[in-house]
Amino acid sequence: MKPGIRDVCMMFSGGVDTTLAAAHLLEEDASVRLHLLTFCNGYCVKVGASKTHVVELQEKYGADRLAHRIIYVSEIFERLRRPLPELIRKYGSTLVIDLCCRLSFETAAVIYCLNNGIREVCDGTNIDQGVLFLERPDYLRVIREFFASQGIEYFSPVYARSGGRLGRRQEMLKRGFSIGPRFLERLNITSSLFRQPFCLIGIHTFFFTSFLRRLPLLKNVIERCNLPVDRAIACRLERQAIAREIIRENVKPSQGAESVKIQERICTTRLCGQSAVEISLPFGTRIDLERLASSWQGQGAITRDGGLLSLSVPGAEVRVLVSGRVEIHGTKDQAQAIALYQRYVAGYDVFLPPQ
Repeated sequence: MKPGIRDVCMMFSGGVDTTLAAAHLLEEDASVRLHLLTFCNGYCVKVGASKTHVVELQEKYGADRLAHRIIYVSEIFERLRRPLPELIRKYGSTLVIDLCCRLSFETAAVIYCLNNGIREVCDGTNIDQGVLFLERPDYLRVIREFFASQGIEYFSPVYARSGGRLGRRQEMLKRGFSIGPRFLERLNITSSLFRQPFCLIGIHTFFFTSFLRRLPLLKNVIERCNLPVDRAIACRLERQAIAREIIRENVKPSQGAESVKIQERICTTRLCGQSAVEISLPFGTRIDLERLASSWQGQGAITRDGGLLSLSVPGAEVRVLVSGRVEIHGTKDQAQAIALYQRYVAGYDVFLPPQ
């Protein structure tokens, strides 16, 4: 990453919300360079339609400030949703498909960020979309924790902006972006319907988000088939274990201290003692030792001494302080220490919000 450049990854559909979020970021911070990632889960058509607003963004803000990539996540999606019939029965809703689809995007975004030294991810989520669990605050908190466990900050630039769907439409028009018919927004359908990918497997979501959910004949059925936030979170936490395994399989090995700093929330990596490596996390980082100890069960001998938690594994000892310091004893090899850190610390949701 070039000095003075703030690289931000955006999960970009090419619709109103993500296009407007990109515009706000580029306008509010001249140092921002956006990596726009459009995902295809294997069931999408018109994936290339997202390029329409990419071109308009580049013309308005400069091609050097935006890079666009289409990333195919069909294999990730397949792994996250298996076995789909059982997931639907267990959680009582076909919306688990949307959950796994979205998680496949986030998993691919983490891999992209870690392999390219990017520490921030955003999207176009906004409070006006909050019909589904995907936009509810409690679910977004779990998303933030998932990214934070990989050393990445997740945020939504347009989440709380006022004006609703029609207000965002006016913001698009004011900036000169192309946009579709106004009546679509009144039906709770994006007016950029033909400027973003269309998912064939996600057609059922239309019943939960459009005007159809208010029709007397469908209202009760749709409500019964919805996915409440608490069940959505339970399903997500279960699927995240698979997502983390996929991340470990696809992130390039660290090549020296500098790449380690970028990839794993590490400010400094230095030798401490005769056979140990210390990993200092960013100032203010805190680790939930109780949750980490629970995650370590069955992996080795665990000891706890106040604010210090230790795990003994063959050939090494991992020591973690609640203040956000990790020591890998038994080796001077920084690459080996980082691998142990990734496996036994960064792979779990154990990072607490800074005080």
